[in-house]
Amino acid sequence: MDQENTQEPVEATWSRRQFITGLTGLGIAGAVTLFGKTPIVTAARDIFGSPVSSGLIHVYALDFYYWPNYMTWRVGDRMEVVFHNQSRTHWHEWTIGRPHPNLESFQGFGVLNRDGWVHDFWDGVPVTLSHPIGVDNFVPHKAIVTYVGPKGPYQIASGGDFSPTLMPGGSITLSFTVPNKPGIWHFGCFVQQFIHWRTGMRGTINIVRD
Repeated sequence: MDQENTQEPVEATWSRRQFITGLTGLGIAGAVTLFGKTPIVTAARDIFGSPVSSGLIHVYALDFYYWPNYMTWRVGDRMEVVFHNQSRTHWHEWTIGRPHPNLESFQGFGVLNRDGWVHDFWDGVPVTLSHPIGVDNFVPHKAIVTYVGPKGPYQIASGGDFSPTLMPGGSITLSFTVPNKPGIWHFGCFVQQFIHWRTGMRGTINIVRD
């Protein structure tokens, strides 16, 4: 892996202050539920840190942001991520990679991202897909994919990075073990020629080791 693009993981820690201010956290969580705006999510993380997520988690795509937009995973943990598209009007996808996409192609809307990730997080990673609902297409790229049930509902496509793209109201479950790829990874939606990414549909995964 290109070492220039690798950032050291930031260890996830909890402090006594985080527990003392728990009631405040409930208020922030309520605000996030209502508004889902990045500054609120960032403020909550600054106060409470980011505990390691493992087991079953849900990732929601909305217009035009993710909830959560920051996660901490641990190498070797077993994950079951249910990706939901909560939008009523837009198709959304979930891609993970590093570093940020290139910004080198000028088009009618200005400088747009020309390419996807330089490093696709899912390269060589075994992952099982299940419970496909409203999948517009799925690009396996270089992941080692196992499909539960008939392949038809997954709408398997080629080209680009590993990405499930969901129609409004769609969902899909990804089961995998966090690979030995520590550091900071980014996720985002590149639908509509990267316009979703440019309008803020992105997030961060911090992968740590014990």
